[in-house]
Amino acid sequence: MKEFFQVLRRFVPPYKKYLTLSVIFNILSAILNIFSFATLIPILQILFKTSDAKIVKALISWDSVHSFNDATNWFTNNASYCIQQFVAEVGPADTLLIIGLLLAFMTLLKTVSYFLSSATIIPIRTGVVRDIRNQLYQKINALSLGFFSEERKGDIIARMSGDVQEIEGSIMSSLDMLFKNPILIISYFIALMVISWQLTLFTIIFVPIFGWFMGFVGRKLKARSIEAQSLWSDTMSQVEETLGGLRIIKAFCAEDKMNKRFDKINSEYRDNIMR
Repeated sequence: MKEFFQVLRRFVPPYKKYLTLSVIFNILSAILNIFSFATLIPILQILFKTSDAKIVKALISWDSVHSFNDATNWFTNNASYCIQQFVAEVGPADTLLIIGLLLAFMTLLKTVSYFLSSATIIPIRTGVVRDIRNQLYQKINALSLGFFSEERKGDIIARMSGDVQEIEGSIMSSLDMLFKNPILIISYFIALMVISWQLTLFTIIFVPIFGWFMGFVGRKLKARSIEAQSLWSDTMSQVEETLGGLRIIKAFCAEDKMNKRFDKINSEYRDNIMR
């Protein structure tokens, strides 16, 4: 993992502007998502007159806010007061229609923000993969002829194709892990603390258990991924050897033998992926 972060620090900086835009859109998407759900609570309480609904008679001044709980009460009280006044003026039916349209508009903005955050990652992904391929090709041209006599050409082709594709997928997941998921986690955690800090602290108890389980699964997947890359390299090497010695294969009528050999290697690669 440390080596992969070094790869990110090496190749991602030229695309910092796209990364900044992605972070901004992720923050906006998280805020709109929380807003869409949070506004439903007082609206349903007032419109359907649930037992938890209470009549708010006056606004609370910001000067009376001295703590986090005071800020939470200030927001809840004033939001409920404004909605109650709106219901009293236009009626519950019109209020429900207007708020429903507002929530639909907010949901649209949230979806657009999420799409833009994903779209701004694409230039980073494709650009990093392009840079890695360019450097690999330049490295191949700079190697001595003795290297190619000891190294199978299929291994080199596999690195240019399969391994680079693995890096592309790892880049996407790593960027989500570093820039997208923390924003969502922090935003949702703050929202949960505002709603009920007791229940939030209770759920935190299970975080180490989930973290251990995810780490265990991640180590298993990493081991299988390394094995799959090795099998893919063997597959490409078999293809390269066949193309290079096709005349010899046909001269000795060894097509069936080579087909069985390739089928064995290809089946091992498939079985590794299916596990």
